[in-house]
Parts: sequence; C-alpha cells; structure tokens
Amino acid sequence: MSALALAWALSLTPLYQRLDLLTLDAQTRLVAQNHYFKDALVIDIDDHSLQEMQAYFGGWPYKRDIYAMLIDYLNEMGARTVALDIVFADPREGDKRLSNAISRAGNVVLSATARSAVEEGERPAVLDGLAWKVPEGLRAQVWPVVQLPLQEFTRPAKESAHIGVVSAIADSDGILRRLPLFYRFNGQYLPSLPVVAYFSADPRPRVQINPDGTTQVGTFIWPTDGEGAVRLYYPRNKNSVLTIPFARAAKAMLGMQGQALDPNLFHGKTVFVGSTAFYSDSVHTPVGNMSGVEILAIAYESLGQHLILAPSDWRWTGILLLIALLPSLLLFWQPRRRFRAGTKYSLAAAGIIYCGHLVLLYWFKQESALLLPLLVVLIANLLELMRAVHIRNEEQKAEIHVLANDDPLTRLPNRFSMQMQLAHAIEHARIRHGSLAVLLIGLNELNAINTALGHETGDQLLIEVADRLRASMPSTHILARLGGGEFVLCSADASSALQDADTILAAIAKPYHLARQELHVSANVGISLYPDDGNDAATLVRQADSAMRNARAQGRNTRNSFTPDIGRAAVDRLLLENQLHQALDGNELVLFYQPQIDMLSGRMIAVEALVRWNHPVHGLLGPDHFIPLAEKSELVLPLGEWVVRTACQQMQAWHLAGLTHIKRVAVNLSARQFEQADLPAFVASILKETQLEAGHLELEITESVAMEKPERTIKILNTLLDMGIRLALDDFGTGYSSMTYLKQLPITTLKIDASFVRNIETDRYDAEICTATISLARKLGLNVVAEGVETPGQFRFLRNIECHEAQGFLISHPLPAAELAQFQPPPNPD
Repeated sequence: MSALALAWALSLTPLYQRLDLLTLDAQTRLVAQNHYFKDALVIDIDDHSLQEMQAYFGGWPYKRDIYAMLIDYLNEMGARTVALDIVFADPREGDKRLSNAISRAGNVVLSATARSAVEEGERPAVLDGLAWKVPEGLRAQVWPVVQLPLQEFTRPAKESAHIGVVSAIADSDGILRRLPLFYRFNGQYLPSLPVVAYFSADPRPRVQINPDGTTQVGTFIWPTDGEGAVRLYYPRNKNSVLTIPFARAAKAMLGMQGQALDPNLFHGKTVFVGSTAFYSDSVHTPVGNMSGVEILAIAYESLGQHLILAPSDWRWTGILLLIALLPSLLLFWQPRRRFRAGTKYSLAAAGIIYCGHLVLLYWFKQESALLLPLLVVLIANLLELMRAVHIRNEEQKAEIHVLANDDPLTRLPNRFSMQMQLAHAIEHARIRHGSLAVLLIGLNELNAINTALGHETGDQLLIEVADRLRASMPSTHILARLGGGEFVLCSADASSALQDADTILAAIAKPYHLARQELHVSANVGISLYPDDGNDAATLVRQADSAMRNARAQGRNTRNSFTPDIGRAAVDRLLLENQLHQALDGNELVLFYQPQIDMLSGRMIAVEALVRWNHPVHGLLGPDHFIPLAEKSELVLPLGEWVVRTACQQMQAWHLAGLTHIKRVAVNLSARQFEQADLPAFVASILKETQLEAGHLELEITESVAMEKPERTIKILNTLLDMGIRLALDDFGTGYSSMTYLKQLPITTLKIDASFVRNIETDRYDAEICTATISLARKLGLNVVAEGVETPGQFRFLRNIECHEAQGFLISHPLPAAELAQFQPPPNPD
C-alpha cells in the first residue's frame, strides 16, 4: 500500500503527467496501423498553388466568388459534403455569389472559431437556429466567445451552411491529442466541424448521453473524457487521407484543357478545403506536425470508423494496479523470500502490465494507465529492496551477535558471553552478599578422538557433551564452552558445587555411540568459589582451570577445589615455562654426560647425553623439573634440536682431542621429535654440520614411543639405520613389549630399565627377567646396556649373565664435558 500511495502522490506532479502523456503516445504509435481513408478528400491551398493560380485568381485572400465556383464544381462532381476550413467572418467581394452557391449545394459546412476573450465593444454572437439541442449535462469544452461566419451564409438555417467549430486546445505539452465533440458558448452548444460533416445533408441528429457515459450523436456512439473530447487515434502513415493541391482542382474547375479530374475522385466523399500555406498554423501531434485541415479530415474518418481511444477507465486501471501489487501481496505468503525472487516477480508483473496495456490499445482501443502501475511496481520493488536490506542487516546483526556470544558448534555461550554473564552473576552475588561456584570441565580424550576418528567425530562428541551438560544441570546455571574440550558452569549455589561436579562427571562418563563405535570419555572438574578464590570472572575461571589441571594430574574422572597451594604451583609452572624460553636463548642449558663402560674390560666406550638447566635462581636443575613442561609446549622441539647438535659437536671435539675410545654418544629422542616427518633429514643435516660420522651417534627411543605406531616406527628406524646411525630401545620392559615387534625393530642396542636392575640381588623375578632379556637380546644380535647400576653386586650379576655394558652411579654420575675428558673408570667396580 505504501508503494501505491507514493505512486499516486507522484502522479499528481507535472513531470509525471508529462511523462504519462509521452508514454501513451509512444505506445499508441507502437500499435498504430496504416490507414488509407476513402471517405474524405483534402484540397490543400498550399504555397505552390497560390503562386500557380495567382494569374487567375489574384493574390490571397481570394474573392468569395472563387469559393462559390469551387462549391458548385465539387457538387457537380458528386461530393457528399464540402467543409471549408476557412472562417468567412468579414464582408468581401463576391459574398452574394458564395451565399447562393451555399444555398444551391445544401451540404456546405463552414468553420467557426472559439476565442478565449471578448474584444472591447464586441457583442456576443447570436446562435439562434445554429445551436444544437443537447441533453442537460452534456460534457463540452467551454469558451466565452465564438467567431461565426457572416449571417448571410448561415441564415436562414435550413437553406444555408452548417457551422462547425475548428478550435481545439492542445495538452500542456503543446501536443494535440483530443478533439471536443461539442463546444459551449453562453449555455448554447455547437458541434465540431468533423461531427457536423456527417450530418450536413440530413436533419440534425438526436444527441444523448448513454448510461455508460458515452456520447451518442445519431447512430454514432463515441467515448468522451470529462470535457466531452475524444482521444484521436492517429494512423501510423502520414498519407492516410488523399490530398490534392488546390491548383490541380482549380484548373479542372476552370475547364483547362487536359486538367479534368475523374468524378470518382469526389463522388460520395466529404471534401475538406483548407490552407497549409506559410501563414497557416502547424499543429503538433503525437505522430508529427500536421495542418489543421489534415487533422479535421483524420478526425472525420476516425469518428466514422470508430478509430478513437476510449478514455482511461478506473476498472482497467484497478486491474493493472492489482497486478502491480501482486509481488508485494505475495510477501504475506513468502515473508522470507530473497530479493532476487521479488525482482523476478516484479519483472513478470511489469511485463504483464505492459502487454495488457498494448492489448487494450490494439484490440479494444482503450486508453489505460501504464506509467502509474509500472511506477507502483518500481516503488514496491525498491521498498522490497529496502526491506531486504533491513532484514539482511538484522540477520547480520543476529549472526554477529551469535558469533560474538555463542559457540557455533554447541550453541552454548562462548568465552566472551560467559565472561559477561559471570561478571553479572558476581555483581548480583556481591549485592546480596552471597556466593557462587565456577566449575571448569575439561575433556581428556578429545585430541585422541580427533586424531583417530577425525574432527567430525570430535565435533559430534562436543555437541553430545554439551547436550548432556544442559540436561543434567538446572537452566538457572550459566553453562558455556571455553574452547577445545573445556566447558564452564556457574552456579549461584556454591554449597552444591561438589555435587554438581559429580553429576557432570557421571553424565560425561556414559558411553557415546559415534562413528559406529562405542566411545568412553573421561573428564576432570576444577572448582573455584566467589568470593573465597577471586572477585572477578577472569580470576575465578583461572583458579578453576588450575584446580582442573591439578585434578587431571591425580587421574581421570576426578574433581578438585582450588586452594592457594594449587595457585602458587600453577604460577610457578608458568614462570618456569617462561624462563625456559629465555634459557634456550640465554645459553642456560648445558649437557652432562654419563659414561657407559664395557663390563669385561672395564673401559669407557660410550656416553649418554643428559640435559641440565643452569637456572640463575634455582641453580642446576635436572630434567624432571623442566622436560615435562617442554613436552607440553612447543619448546620440546627446539630443545631436542639443541641437545642433538650440542652432543654431536662435543663428540666431534673429543675425537679431535684424541679421545677416540669414546665410540658413541647416546641422545634421547622425545615423542614429539620422533613424530616429525623430517627427522632423518634433520639428523643428517646435524651430522653434516658437525662433520661427525654417523656410527658415533646413537639415538634412543623409549619402548612406549616405539610401540605407539609400530609400522611407522619401523620405517623411520630403517631409514636412520641405513644412514649408519646406531639405534637403542630405552627403558625396555616398562611398557607393553611385543616380542614380535622387538624382532622386527631395526635396533642395535637394548637398554634394560633401572627398575629391573635395582632389585636383581634380592628379587629372583627381576633377576630372571634380566637374565631372559639379556639372553634374548644376545640371540638377536643386540648390544645390551644395563641402566641404574649402583652396587658391586648388581655389576657382578650382570657381568655373570653376559650383559655387554653398564651405566649408573656405581661407575659415575653424569659429568660436564670438561670433567668427562679426564674421567677414569673405577678399577674394580665389582
């Protein structure tokens, strides 16, 4: 409706009205046809005729007897009506002869003109006997004054000429589109000249107004507008009415030799005589400029053949406007449709309106509004565009709100939203002097599931966990996802925190049926309380996170409440991790080397590189203090690279110094290092950089790392072995050893873990395990190194069961590189 109101308001502007007329003209020309009228003939008094006939008739204006001769000639030739588009308003020579010719013919129509102002002293024209009798309320064009021919041409009425008005008012743009049927002068009516021409030889017809608003004159029925005018339907071709020059007719009229005209040219036709000379008016029409006499002839033929346009009808306009509004009305059934769909509907509606408009013009000669319904379509489409933009903006705002406040996977509040809600809950608890609990839930197996089954399965797990948390906790609790496998729960009832944690752990521990498998997931919960553990959201979440990580260290499916000791430990770990970054850059890391001796000869033949941290505050720290931190961060990779490079550099330095009895240096590889695809290439680059022969480097991997992915382990170890590097399986017996894989692993050394060596003197089972392991290794051709040898008894036992090498505090503690160069093995370790 807004589009209709706006279009209607615009339709009242002058610009719209001008465009509407031009649009109608264009469409009328488009559907107009060629017509060759046969009932009218124009005798054109043009410039050429005036010059050619000047020797016979003199100059313009002609004497009245010339028109008398022309009337007599045309009647002799059988003309039905002679219509003179010339106003004989002033007395001239030959008026009597012209009057007689008019009386003799009885079918002459003379022109009258309407004037818009009365001249001073002018008396109103007397229309007695000339005015037509019309019904009351007949629509007509009103003029104050009419200029009539001389009375001797029009009195008495029955024997004189008929009168027809030839004046017409163009539209506001100067184009003549309409011709009034009747003119009103001081309450009396005169018809237009084309109307009179149809009844020049007959009694005046009856004029009536039909119920449908049309005007009926005799048997003719014409649709008229509010001023009683008809809309002319101009033919496409300009030669629609036969026109002959006045000179040609005059020569025939004078009987000049060889100038006779065929009587059939005039017989039964209405002949319009008028001037198109330079002094005559040129009228603008929708199809170009025309003379007044041409327009009168075309109007005469159009009235007779009903080639006129019916004025705009509100019913047709309403139908077209309804079609224009259909795309907008469809919005009630398609409120969320895309703008493109609306544009398609609008284009379809515009096409239907345009085609309907052309059909009405062509088939029904019905004028209809085109610009108004098209404007409604355009405005409606623009309004829909604005609506679509508004809806899209609202949707984007909603999307932005969701992205900013909700986790897209679980549809739980995200970290940002949780912090705001938690801050609000804290403020509420502060006002009511209450407390609240913050529970941080961390899943343990998410990374393993992502790796093994894909992130899609991991996402499904998170969704199901979120659903279980929603179902198990009251809706009054704040539940959010921090990220990864971590969730936060805030409860206004701090006393139920432990019970809530147990409920959560029980809900999460139930089996999950994902990826066609039954999965079991564990979690840990950390709890912090307001105001005991913090007064703001960030602090409470941080304390709950510390408590959760402390619970994780105690085992799976455990909960823990925050304590100051946990907080201090977390701060210490963070500080130590940051300092470890600085240690790598500040040369605070050093390598110590623990000797390995041959058990038969007692000579040192190898060393194991062990990293130490020379902490500026805490002094020398062993690997237990910082290696776990490094493994949890990305520091383990640069740390491992530094250890391998430094050990190779030192080994090469010893050999250059003559310590060639040290055959190899053993370096431990972390699980993260072993997972690197470019491990062989990295080791090769270190050997090339330090110029150390590959046989002097021994890489150790633990049994658990080797068994993680046995096929991949075998492939990498074969690559390293082909390079000449020695390979050792460390901590053998502590993991899930597989004798099948032990046979397949391309290792050169087997290291017996210190946990078996420690009790071989007192525990016969450990002694048997060591004996069997060494026997198996020797049969497989492997070198055996016993770790953790601390007593002479252990040393003797291992030597007796033919262990190849020993390493432990009995022989030496780990030593700096400088001291190792001076190291001498104990003479009698047993």
